[in-house]
Formats: sequence, structure tokens, C-alpha cells
Amino acid sequence: MTAVIESCPDQISAAHRAQYTELGYVAFQNVLSPEEVEAARVALREVTHSMMRQLETGQASLQQAPAGATKNYAGPRVVTETGCAIHFESGVDPRALTPEEAELNYRKLHDYDQQHPVFQNLVEHTKIRGFLGDLIGQEMVLKATMALSKPPFIGSEKPWHQDNAYFNWLPLDMVGTCWLALDDATIDNGCMHLLVGQHQRGPLRHHHTIDCEILPDRIDPTQATPVELTAGGALFFSALLPHQTPPNSSPERRRALQFQYRGVEAHQVSQEEFGKVFAEADGQPASCALAYENG
Repeated sequence: MTAVIESCPDQISAAHRAQYTELGYVAFQNVLSPEEVEAARVALREVTHSMMRQLETGQASLQQAPAGATKNYAGPRVVTETGCAIHFESGVDPRALTPEEAELNYRKLHDYDQQHPVFQNLVEHTKIRGFLGDLIGQEMVLKATMALSKPPFIGSEKPWHQDNAYFNWLPLDMVGTCWLALDDATIDNGCMHLLVGQHQRGPLRHHHTIDCEILPDRIDPTQATPVELTAGGALFFSALLPHQTPPNSSPERRRALQFQYRGVEAHQVSQEEFGKVFAEADGQPASCALAYENG
């Protein structure tokens, strides 16, 4: 299936809402202008450099992965006093990197939205938070931020998952994500892949392997739809929609900002209560928190 991607409209239409309901996503090119894209790149660079300097001065700490962690769990992270963190690939020693090298080689940066005015503005952007609210049908509240980077040739896979599996907010359909490309996102460098329409299947059981992912017998990856976006494009999708990004096999870097929101009417529950809702038809809890290792 070919992804449905339009040029960014001035507002969300009834047709966009119908597509989001049926397919679980909408995608637009040119949500951000070239100037906004460049400002976000510069802000990301400045935040990363600042955090690495904080590591040098002892204002941030270096945290190693837990013993026995593998693949996406196995890399070290630099964590500031505010909780903002940079994740690196396994085998990388952040203390051996200059700030410039760290900015080119990190895997993920999270909870950075208050670290720079550019990000403070983007999370409130009419064509980001506003569009997602129009698609879901209510005002949205920021829940989490991540900057996702796939360095050339070493950027790792994020396996098939549903975002709801990582959370404990209800109702499930009041959580959604905006994924913003800061570089051209292609099949070769690890663009987003979707199982279109399969949010309608409800929760799918997850387990822990290289990451928290959907059990392989629940999905057919050959049905995946790649969503290739130019820098400034955005993908809005349901937290129930199965999605994945492959490794970066190209010489081109792939950076993206991911903003996750929940509706104002959504409420947080305990993991146990969530497991009763985010469960398969037989009642088996399907979330990451209640998943088994490799099973």
C-alpha cells in the first residue's frame, strides 16, 4: 500500500478525520517551513551540546544500562538534573565524545521540550498540537517528547509496537503522536513504517526482545506501508497503530522530533488497571510493563 501524503493544509477537514479514524494516521509534507526546520536542528544541537558540557562539569550524570541489557536497552545515557536524557547506542562511551561528536551519534533524546524556546513553541504549534486535537476530537495535553536519530549506517531498528503499550492512560483512543522529520526520511535511512488500519484490532501483546515489541505471530510485516517524508513533513498517528522504523542502511542521517499527547479527558491509571484494558481478547495483558521477557 502507498502512503497517503498531502501538502500541509490550513486546517483539518472532515476527510482527514475520516482517514485518521479508518487508517489510524494522516501525513502531510511542509508542516514546518525550511526556516522552522533549521531552527529545530540548531536547537537540538544546542541542547545536546549543553548536556554534554554538563556531563563534563558534573551537572549531568552518566548512567550505564542494567546488567544483562541487550540491543536497544544496552546503551548508556547522559541524564541532567531536570531528567532530560540522551541515549547512545550500545558500545558508545559518551565521555570519549566531543559535544559535536555526541550530537552526530546519539540514538534518542527525551524530555527536552523545556530546554529551548524553539521546542516550547513547537509543542504548542497550531499545526502540531492543534491538528492532532482536531483529529482526535478534543484539546490535547503534551505527554512526552523524544528526538529520534539514526546515525548513518549504525542507526538501529525500532521494532513493531503500539505506543499505548508503553503508557497507562485511558481511554486508549485519546492518545496520539506527531512525528516530525528534520531530515528527509526515506526507506533507506529508516523512515516510519505503518500497519495501516490495524489500530482497529485493539491491543496486541508485547514482549521484550531487542526492545518492547509486538509478538511476531500477531502481525505480518509484509503488509507494512513506508511513510517517506521530506524535512518538515509530519505524521500524525493513533497510539494503537502498529508502527516500526528499520535500521539506517544509508550514509544519510535521519533525525525526527516526536511529540506525544493525550486528550484533556484522558486519565492515568495503575499498570494493573491499565493491563485489564490494554489486553487481548482472552484477557491477557498486552502492555510493555506487564510483558514477559521473550515470551
